[in-house]
Amino acid sequence: MWRHPLGLWCAFAVVSALASARGAAPPAGGPAAPGTAAIGVETLLLEMADFENLARKPEPFFKKAMASSYDRASREGGEDGEAWFANHDVGQYVRTERNAGRTEHVLADLKGPGAVVRFWSANPANRQAMRFYFDGESAPRLEAPLQAFFSGALAPFDPEFSYVSGTGGNLYYPIPYGESLKITVEEQDRPVLLYYEIDYRAYPAGTAVRTFDPAGAARWAETQRAAVRALAHPRPASPPGEAREIAERLTIPPGETGALPPILGEQAVFTWSARAAETTESAAWDDPRRAHNALRFLVLRIDFDGARSIETPLGDFFGSAPGLNPYENLFFTVGADGWMTSRLLMPFARSMEFRIENVGPIAYTVELKFLAGARAFTPRDLHLRAQWAALTRHTRPFFDTPLLETEGAGKVVGSVYQIANPVLIWWGEGDQKIYVDGEPFPSTFGTGTEDDYGFAYGHNRPFVRPYHAQTRVDGPASGGHVSLNRWYVLDAIPYAARIRFLQEMWHWMPCIPTWTHVVYWYAAPGSGGPRPVARGALAPRDLGPRERMLDPIEGEALPCEATGGSVRKERLANCLGAAHLVWRGSKPGDRLRVHFAAPAAGRYRIELNLCLAPDYGRQRISVNGQAAEAVIDCYSPRLSWLQAVLGVFDLREGKNTLDVETLAPNPAATGANLFGLDYVFLRRE
Repeated sequence: MWRHPLGLWCAFAVVSALASARGAAPPAGGPAAPGTAAIGVETLLLEMADFENLARKPEPFFKKAMASSYDRASREGGEDGEAWFANHDVGQYVRTERNAGRTEHVLADLKGPGAVVRFWSANPANRQAMRFYFDGESAPRLEAPLQAFFSGALAPFDPEFSYVSGTGGNLYYPIPYGESLKITVEEQDRPVLLYYEIDYRAYPAGTAVRTFDPAGAARWAETQRAAVRALAHPRPASPPGEAREIAERLTIPPGETGALPPILGEQAVFTWSARAAETTESAAWDDPRRAHNALRFLVLRIDFDGARSIETPLGDFFGSAPGLNPYENLFFTVGADGWMTSRLLMPFARSMEFRIENVGPIAYTVELKFLAGARAFTPRDLHLRAQWAALTRHTRPFFDTPLLETEGAGKVVGSVYQIANPVLIWWGEGDQKIYVDGEPFPSTFGTGTEDDYGFAYGHNRPFVRPYHAQTRVDGPASGGHVSLNRWYVLDAIPYAARIRFLQEMWHWMPCIPTWTHVVYWYAAPGSGGPRPVARGALAPRDLGPRERMLDPIEGEALPCEATGGSVRKERLANCLGAAHLVWRGSKPGDRLRVHFAAPAAGRYRIELNLCLAPDYGRQRISVNGQAAEAVIDCYSPRLSWLQAVLGVFDLREGKNTLDVETLAPNPAATGANLFGLDYVFLRRE
């Protein structure tokens, strides 16, 4: 939705007040340079919604890194080895030690001046004691159950900074330290298996940092309240002088490019909005008037100071796609009325050139609004960059794809991850791997795609937080189009010479998804720009109508009986719900009857998700006494999955039966003749 820019300046007094507080923190942790202040909770809170600061080189420079529970086997064999994709990202600690008679696992042991800026865990209900030991102290200054750090009730971590989002625990709050910080979790009567990511800044030796002291929170209480308001009601940076509003309407024929008159001089665009007019939501997926097509076929290109800086589909630039998915967090607003607004500051020294190319088959009209104004472009200032890419390929073998590989100086500030998932099984085990300035091993090594985006265990519902969101989830389960975004602010990733940002693609199911992504970074003038958009990859993938698809029915939850062998629920991470129904010890002629329910009488297309493995057998399947079209062979030389399409059947409202008859096994099988049912999937015909 469009907010009238000139009406924002008084609301932005909050941020102006924050800015005037800079320098108020007393020096600690080392001598401060003349005229500068020590880094502390106050100064870091000021950065949490500071769009001006985000567009500048850090001062002092810092290295952003991560301590996490990533699988340590990933070091074996490097990027060419199978172990590089190891996925046991839990219970991996720096070491275990005894402190005051307690057994404590060390999650992070950070040396030198720095600040923890983000803490995430997939175990937000865990009650084991967490302890933070600052500057070599033998007693922790901060001690509470792990659960408390994500409750919003542990002072000074207000609910705006400390919360559970989509089953993932998140703490976005600066915890600085002058000399060192050790973070531990206590083990008592049983092993503690945590998934965790701790993002931190490492400052140069001698940087003055005031160590976190929860007892002194009253000193920064007003600054914290202002930060809460700025996150809850995001506003763009404000021009230092007179603002200029620009409104344009471009009608762009197919194959042509629409352009605005260049904005010349030392200026910045503080906020801008776009809307593709006269789109529709027709039933035809490939109708070029549908918003998801129009917003992809309009390719945005922005040049700053004569160099290409932004190249993405118009809709994707605003943090969610395909289509119009309303949401608002720190950087972007997408309204149900079609207006999409960016608050990312775009400074330049000489010029900005703005173009939109129409690569679709019909003409499109785009409405545009900008707020610009004079602003000095200093040696610390950077140009905004954004690039888009798409990929369609098989999920096996596992692989990494580069979100960003560039040289020069700058910092990464955001990413969007989108997947068109053709199956219902979870797709997001892949880790982020970020190499800064030529380091031989990534200093940021994540524990899963959804972990970086702030949730856990494949939460299949939308959510929105200031720094992260899941803006689209088609379903059922983990299927369909899914869109995530994440903004790195306190945890922005600076680099002095180069950066390599890899995203591991680790899907539980062998299949062929389509991935798209956007990455946002600020870069020094003259450094590398975005990759060109591949026109052939723009059209959103059609995964079929979702409204006729019912939520999958978990096999392990269904009542059943067998004439031979044994049936039980067994855990298997690859499955929906991490478990499936397993029939063991059957012989040819034995039968398993599974009962499932349909919501109403009618005709349904029925699919089963079945486990394949060396000791799994062959089966004949029928539904309510009607035989399926083919015999099912569940043998595979290695663990895999089969989406078995049984056909279309007439089902009764309520109870129906699935009959499975064991046949002679595949000659290559080991002979155990197992049968593993993950889920039953119904689609109304």
